[in-house]
Amino acid sequence: MTASDNDIAALFDPKVEDPVPVILPGSLPPSWAAAQSSARRPAQAWSEVDPTPVPAYDDNGEDDYDEDTEPTPFTDPEQVAEKVMRRRGRRGRTTKKARKSATDREKDAARKWVERERRAVHLKLTGTSANITRTATTSTAWFWQQQGPWNFRTTGKQRRFIQDEAMILTNLQKAGVRKLHRRVVRTPFPVTQWAIDHNVWATPIPDVPGALSWADYLRGQQHAMLWSNATMKGRYWGIELPERSGLGRGLDWTARTLRYTADWPLLGGVCTWVNRWADDAFEREQKALADHLASLERIMSGRGAKAVPASTTAIDYLLRRSATIGLPLEAGGAIAGGGDWEETDVAALEDLTDLSLTPGDGYTTVSGVVDGRTYTGVVIVLTVGRMAPLPIPERMLPWQIIGDPSGEPLEWSDRIELHDKASTIRKMRSLTGKIESQFDHYTVEHDQVPPKELAQQHARAQNVISDVEEDHSGLSTRTTGWYRVAVVGTSPDDVRQKVSALQEMYSPHIALEHEHGQYQLLREFIPGEPQANIAHARRMDVEAVAAGMATVSDRIGDRRGVVLGETSSISPRPVIWDLFAAHERKHKSGLTPIVAVPGSGKTFLAGMIVYQAVRAGAYGVVLDPSGPLAALASLPEFRDIARVYALTGRDSRAGALNPYRVITNPRREDPEYDTANTEFARDSNPHAAAQSKFDADKRAAEAERVEVAVSVLKMMLTERHLHQEHTEPVLHLAANMVGGDSNHNLREVLAAIETISENNPDQAVRTCASGLYQQLELMSRLTEARVLFPEEGTIGSGADSFDNDIRLTILTMPGLQLPPEGTPSSQWTPQQRMTAPLMHMAAWLANRLVYEKPRHVRKVLFLDENKYLESTGAGRTLNLRIARDSRKYLLRALVCSQLPDDFLGLDGSDDKTALTYEVFVGDVGGDPHAIAGALKLLKLPAGQGFEQFLAEMGSGGEDTLDEDTDTSYQDQARRWMIRMADDVELVRSSWIHYVHLAHVFEALNSSSSKNALGGPA
Repeated sequence: MTASDNDIAALFDPKVEDPVPVILPGSLPPSWAAAQSSARRPAQAWSEVDPTPVPAYDDNGEDDYDEDTEPTPFTDPEQVAEKVMRRRGRRGRTTKKARKSATDREKDAARKWVERERRAVHLKLTGTSANITRTATTSTAWFWQQQGPWNFRTTGKQRRFIQDEAMILTNLQKAGVRKLHRRVVRTPFPVTQWAIDHNVWATPIPDVPGALSWADYLRGQQHAMLWSNATMKGRYWGIELPERSGLGRGLDWTARTLRYTADWPLLGGVCTWVNRWADDAFEREQKALADHLASLERIMSGRGAKAVPASTTAIDYLLRRSATIGLPLEAGGAIAGGGDWEETDVAALEDLTDLSLTPGDGYTTVSGVVDGRTYTGVVIVLTVGRMAPLPIPERMLPWQIIGDPSGEPLEWSDRIELHDKASTIRKMRSLTGKIESQFDHYTVEHDQVPPKELAQQHARAQNVISDVEEDHSGLSTRTTGWYRVAVVGTSPDDVRQKVSALQEMYSPHIALEHEHGQYQLLREFIPGEPQANIAHARRMDVEAVAAGMATVSDRIGDRRGVVLGETSSISPRPVIWDLFAAHERKHKSGLTPIVAVPGSGKTFLAGMIVYQAVRAGAYGVVLDPSGPLAALASLPEFRDIARVYALTGRDSRAGALNPYRVITNPRREDPEYDTANTEFARDSNPHAAAQSKFDADKRAAEAERVEVAVSVLKMMLTERHLHQEHTEPVLHLAANMVGGDSNHNLREVLAAIETISENNPDQAVRTCASGLYQQLELMSRLTEARVLFPEEGTIGSGADSFDNDIRLTILTMPGLQLPPEGTPSSQWTPQQRMTAPLMHMAAWLANRLVYEKPRHVRKVLFLDENKYLESTGAGRTLNLRIARDSRKYLLRALVCSQLPDDFLGLDGSDDKTALTYEVFVGDVGGDPHAIAGALKLLKLPAGQGFEQFLAEMGSGGEDTLDEDTDTSYQDQARRWMIRMADDVELVRSSWIHYVHLAHVFEALNSSSSKNALGGPA
């Protein structure tokens, strides 16, 4: 299939031809997750796997399977007849007495056999009404529960999650509910909807001939997300409604029987009276049912489930998905607003798939046609067996999500019976009596020592009775349940391997039983179908049932922004981040700390975020002293809209970082000085109030220039000069003598210091000023200082000469000599002392370049090496300004640092935790102090086990220089703990499927990017 790039619908259709092979639009077969685990083998679609052969049977019921002969599927009567005829012909069983030929007789038998088998799979379902499904004997109301959070919550909060869901079960039991059918279903990650939303969210830059177009970019992003086989899950609660009363059914039967006598003289009156009675009884039952449904809706909307009545679209998906387990997730597709199902519609549901069972092999083969292609899958249904005491949530995941990290789209079917207090006590006392009788049988009748198990069972039964009788919270309500999980593969061997892996994940605490009757177990997933068997019943209280927490999953980000990687805590799915949701919807700060030790992939992650943001139409400013991100400007799609400016070296501009020019004056035409601004609505003279605010901000800018000039000069001084008593007063005096107007420069401040050294009446001040002048004048002659000290007679270009129409501005500082870690500042060279003032003013320049853009346009700022900013008071002021003003200016500020202390403050006085809404924390090493700071930055409590996650944030495997034992290659994607609002998740920055961005990875070309691509470090 091809489509024109001018066809907007083609942007959201992954079926469009593309270099990346994608099999099915909007969904992938569940088997692809396992196929992706093979590092060098491409994924195998189900359609590429030969259907599993199924043996045919002769009319005597004998197995007609021959290990040396490949059998054919028996769904086609013609093939079955031919197969049976050949086998019977060799056995010589034909008879001459038949009035039909052997071929015709065998064909008739095969047709009858197939028709009998098709009749056997007819569904019990007779139709639906709104969120209620009906069979001939029962009705079930269905409610939809979204997936919820779990990771990185405190143990107390996780325990509350469990208790809240347990109370839902208790309240249902108190409302008269006796049976539940819960279904956990999977839906593919909505990549098509992401593309549509992303296209609306973005204002993409114009396409460049020969470069990656916006359409190809959207398709490539969808393909990459499809290849990860990500799914979303939710749970349906099917609550069995009470049956009609015997009186009501009897009146209906009587009314139907007498309807033929309505015109008779005597029986006609009886008929009319019976009909009226039956109608009244039906209306009363309807009212009682409506009240019951309203009560159920109130219970299900409680804190433990927050479930809503399933819509007709949700019911449509539930029925289709349940009938097509083993096929791609969107098989058949839900019809939005399709309305209720009639009995005739159910027949179409039965024909969606063909199910076949191979006796003795313990699996069900599922085949069907999806989007014109035939798919075949193999399904094994496992049942939860014996369970040991489960330390949830202290040391284990909820028991129904233990298998989610496998990446398999597991689906669950729970059949639960709720028992009231009286029936529970009655059963426990009956069980106690049986145990006591067995005890007497051993001791009294046979004078033997009874087994210890009898005493343990007796004590357990007594404990249950005690709990039920004394409990007033309802959490001791007892249940009997059968819990099934469906595992899907491409072949019998594939699904058996997955089952083995899943059983290993659950052992030794939980046994997953592979039962007989797989065909019936699979049908049990369909609403309305009877329970397959009563084996492996699990009898638990509601709190143990709720500890399954089947709907919890990874929750982070949204579904319309840029891609950050994929979650790796419970189940993998793409992490999408709207960079400006904090500003536009939550009214929060745009400051985003990125904290990790060197080599952890900070630059690569920031580069990918900036690339995607600029592609989506944001203005980007990057301050990258080391320079790797400068390669982004050379990408073909950024041709003519990206510039790189060197702030050091021979290509730097004299005076480009002059503090007096970098810090700009407010503009009178800005919206905040508009007299129509609501801020001035209560003033008697809005114009005067706006002018007063403008004048105050202008004076503040002048004072800020003076303060920044003093700070920059202090950074150039040695410790000896800094510790002198009069250093600070001399610098401030000189800066105040020059003034705060923008038409000044640092050379004028040096001249003022020289004047103080000559004319000040205080000898000590003159001596100090003389020493400062000599030191600063020497520093001003360095090559690195030319951007701070313009040529004689000039004031420096500042930011005035930068192109305002450039989308991506990258500031680099080639040749910058960073001070060595751990070396005292007294031992720094003059060039190394210049690092702090240059970094400081470069950050101010980057800040100005984004703040001069109109407020309503989206902007992304990336600042590296934040530790040099935080080392000075002016730098901390800059960070604070970014944190507080970024919301007003629609600015996303990515600020990188190696230690959390750079954002928390060395003494805690400059803690910016409250000002951060999103935080990225990578590998911070094993230092306990750094880990404690990272927890504070992430707003996670200490002592809850989160320290271990941070201590193990490096790449997977064991990193060693010994080539024989080095396993660090096993998982080379960098991992991050990301906080967005109240959600914290573990995220893998994996880009292995994003082959359309290979040129971006090559441009970044650092060890981090190679690791992200799965290549050598």
